[in-house]
Amino acid sequence: MNATTTAAAALLTAFALAPAALADNWTMTATADNFYNIYFGTPTTTTLSVGGGGWPTAGSFTALSRPPTDYLYVEAHSDHGVGQGFLGTFTNTTLGQTVNTDLTNWDVFPAGAYLPQLGYAFTSWPVFQTPTQSQVDAAILYATTNNLWVAPSGGPGYFNNVGSPVWGPVGSISPSAQWIWYNSNGSPNPLIPGFDHDEFLIFRFKGFVPAPGSLALLAAGGAIAGRRRRQ
Repeated sequence: MNATTTAAAALLTAFALAPAALADNWTMTATADNFYNIYFGTPTTTTLSVGGGGWPTAGSFTALSRPPTDYLYVEAHSDHGVGQGFLGTFTNTTLGQTVNTDLTNWDVFPAGAYLPQLGYAFTSWPVFQTPTQSQVDAAILYATTNNLWVAPSGGPGYFNNVGSPVWGPVGSISPSAQWIWYNSNGSPNPLIPGFDHDEFLIFRFKGFVPAPGSLALLAAGGAIAGRRRRQ
């Protein structure tokens, strides 16, 4: 066995033992006032429904063997009373990386502002009506096709470590997680008072960039496969 063959065999062994290059596992804890559902999927549709719940309970969930290219989606809607917001901590345990709800890593699409375009006869999403997965999919496709994803909004000081006038700190969610929502009317704080901010909303996190070592491993594996085909 020459040096090239030995190196190739070592790379192939490492590649086979590196699940981070093939699939990602997630743990998540989230809540929303009032309701939420978590999904994974492509840029245009969901492929896995994880679960959901509503205030005041923080739900914990696991998603296994997700493609590294997956997007994380959270649908949320409120009862238009007292306050509204989405809070969570999401960890890719394969990569060892965590994202909390914040104003920089997430996008939001106000599906409620586009109900006629989505084929609904009504112009305001009904209170307490949870969208189906197919309705979420239609909204995601429309938002992505028409470049309608925007940055979410929050209220000053509404982080989980200090609570807020509406919500106290939520256990099992990172203290640095921020309550976020969509702002449909230019309010200085769209989290309060109760209001229909073009709900239902869909939040999107595009996923983590794999570590350079994982990318190099994938590239090496592809190069080895190419040499084998040429031989």
